[in-house]
Amino acid sequence: MLKGGASEAAFAVLDSTPNVLRSLTPALEQSTAQDEGWSAADVVAHLVDAETVAFAERIRRMVDEDDPFIESIDPPRRLLEGGYSERTLAELVDELAKLRSANLAVARALSPEQLARTARHDEAGEITLEGIIHQWAYHDLMHLSQVASILQEPLVTRMGNTRRFYGL
Repeated sequence: MLKGGASEAAFAVLDSTPNVLRSLTPALEQSTAQDEGWSAADVVAHLVDAETVAFAERIRRMVDEDDPFIESIDPPRRLLEGGYSERTLAELVDELAKLRSANLAVARALSPEQLARTARHDEAGEITLEGIIHQWAYHDLMHLSQVASILQEPLVTRMGNTRRFYGL
């Protein structure tokens, strides 16, 4: 099991992401704003998709295989092909919560020897299982920041002179 401040912080982020998204779902459902061409539903769909292919599958392969070759994914293509647009934001958040719970149980049970296992990533080179877990948390925070940007955009025009507090 991962021990120490950074690792515990990574698990805290991973634990909380579905609940943060669930609490923001009503506001996100009303938002039509986009960040970097992604809607709120796109961001959550990507998190669901990445949960399986970019994290759970990579962790499983790194435990089961010796130094596996890991290929990058194409998130926009996967979103189009995955049928995510047919699902509601609430359904996507619920699926993320379900997948995350199961995946974290696996990640928390990893031994120090398993955490040290490596893989070869087509872009990053050598990666470790422990590194994947920390990247998973960073990835969540990056997309939570993106969600915050989506929610901020429609607020700016109605802030009046208080926009000056933020250099807007």
